[in-house]
Amino acid sequence: MLSIFGFLRKKARQRTPRQETGRAGEKAAEKFLRNHGYRIIARNVTYRQGEVDLVAQEKRSGTLCFVEVRSRATEDGREPEISPEQTVTPAKRRRVIGAAKKFLADRRAMDRPARFDVIAVRFAGEDRKRPDVRHYPGAFGVSGQLM
Repeated sequence: MLSIFGFLRKKARQRTPRQETGRAGEKAAEKFLRNHGYRIIARNVTYRQGEVDLVAQEKRSGTLCFVEVRSRATEDGREPEISPEQTVTPAKRRRVIGAAKKFLADRRAMDRPARFDVIAVRFAGEDRKRPDVRHYPGAFGVSGQLM
């Protein structure tokens, strides 16, 4: 017999299709970064100021990259009406910047080189194994302005 706590845990693990797409997008972005010479430092860093999906270090330069991952899925395989890149709003950029500043301050690393990247992941149809991944290094600056 399943206790009420077991039922609630099982219920909490169920994700919506949108959450599944987001999670699959983060996994695809992480794999992409690793394959391109980045080391993953942290995932889903959350503070009161905001959240960063991935924190990665570029191996060549040592730059810390605060990565916002945006994902979209279409059932018919066509381009989504709103691209993942377009969903990185000024408010979202402010939250990522706030979380990044807190992350750096907590680690006494404010003097480290850092940048803000966006990774857009598109899933076409039912095929989640081969997504289209687009990386935009330095997509926006610390002021939130698009580069």
